[in-house]
Amino acid sequence: MATSLRMLSTSTSIQHHLAIPPPRSCDTFVFVGATSSSGTLFGKNSDRPSDENHEVIRIPSCAHYDKGDYVECTFISIPQAQETLDCILSKPCWMWGCEMGANSFGVVGGNEAVSTLLADELLSPDDGSPTKRLLGMDLLRLSLERGKSSKHALDICIELLEEFGQGGPCCKEDSDWTYENSFLFADAKEAYVLETAGISHWAWERINAGEYRNISNGISIRSNWGALSKDIQSICKENGWWDGNAKFDWKRAVGAGGRAHSNLEACGREASGKIHLEALAAKSKTLQSPPNARWYVEQMALILRDEDSGICFRDLTGFCSTGSQISWLPKSSNVDDHSHFFTAASDPILAKYKRFTFADTIRSEKDDHDSNELWNIWRSIAQQKLRLTGDTLDMLSSIENDALAELDIQRKNTQNKSLSFADTVRKEIDLLQKK
Repeated sequence: MATSLRMLSTSTSIQHHLAIPPPRSCDTFVFVGATSSSGTLFGKNSDRPSDENHEVIRIPSCAHYDKGDYVECTFISIPQAQETLDCILSKPCWMWGCEMGANSFGVVGGNEAVSTLLADELLSPDDGSPTKRLLGMDLLRLSLERGKSSKHALDICIELLEEFGQGGPCCKEDSDWTYENSFLFADAKEAYVLETAGISHWAWERINAGEYRNISNGISIRSNWGALSKDIQSICKENGWWDGNAKFDWKRAVGAGGRAHSNLEACGREASGKIHLEALAAKSKTLQSPPNARWYVEQMALILRDEDSGICFRDLTGFCSTGSQISWLPKSSNVDDHSHFFTAASDPILAKYKRFTFADTIRSEKDDHDSNELWNIWRSIAQQKLRLTGDTLDMLSSIENDALAELDIQRKNTQNKSLSFADTVRKEIDLLQKK
């Protein structure tokens, strides 16, 4: 969707920018090439309104759609792709899109809310309400359903953003809350950060093998972008956000109107997340023997359970970590070796990670793997401030330990075949109901 190069005064744009509620949460992490075999570690907490159910669903692939078919997203319908891929998605149950997920080609992704000086583009000029387009979560799901590599998913997301734009109410109970988005797409070889501004502007940055990156709720790409939307530099120059001479600094331009101040550096949860990844990378090099997949997944779990930094939210009435995902993507020709772990519940400190692989052909009788039921049970425990006994906590821990142990088992050892993801969710439900 083309945007006119209209002149916006910095003061007016900032005033509109501040009128939109700022993003309040979410963190996504990636460590590409975490081992000599170039395995990738991915993790994300989805922080949403604490009373918003979060579910984990599997969307089967479809090899052929008819020309002229449409897919109905959260607010609008768009032409369907010729084929879609097998996906596992973690999402608010009311919307079509997802907060995070993975596909059977070994691509994972997550999105974050961000805010820029072009955020006023998302609002109707008539009444100031969010104009309904594709939500960031819709863009993420569409990219996972169609992208066969992280770069392919990135390209698809950009194409859809430019054609249909982003926007719309991002909360079922708050029709005024809207935001721009950042995305992190990863596979076993590389990863990409895509950040957006306004309806359809964007910049992306590549994360190579051996590198790590996190995104939070702020613009983070600086002058190290790989590509930009075609009009963004002209818009920023017209508005005095960029002088046209220095190398274009995406964050300084669209995030700060060209002003240099301390907020250009990572702070808050973003800074804490970066420190966590730096420590993880350093520790992985100091161990006597190369760490295995289980070690990396356990390290990511510790990061996503960090309450002191705010990476893990546990509020009962505001925002909380309503769902969590960890993925391990070894460099393997067999994507069935990829492992995805979901809490399928709020509060990753207490709820346990349960393993899903696309080799799991056992289908739940319910599309959501009973994750809505599990989510509601954990929500009730939190609201009633119930304290679980030591025995219950130990048995819960055993669920996660058994899932992690599967990372150490060769797939050919069929005697140690794990429970399906749906069975593990059911096991946690049964345990909590007997507490």
